[in-house]
Amino acid sequence: MVYFFREEVDTMKRIMTSVKRVVINLAKRSATMEANTSCPFMGYQPKEPQAVKKLRKF
Repeated sequence: MVYFFREEVDTMKRIMTSVKRVVINLAKRSATMEANTSCPFMGYQPKEPQAVKKLRKF
């Protein structure tokens, strides 16, 4: 059986929290960028989700 020290567990939790925060920020920035640009022919999206429409700047 593998035993972890409390410090190792705390470090892993902090790393996972920071990774989650980065992924969330990247997803929001990507959705905002896509909401403000038109879809190219090959990447056509028939219906834009309502949550993405709220991110528009115009």
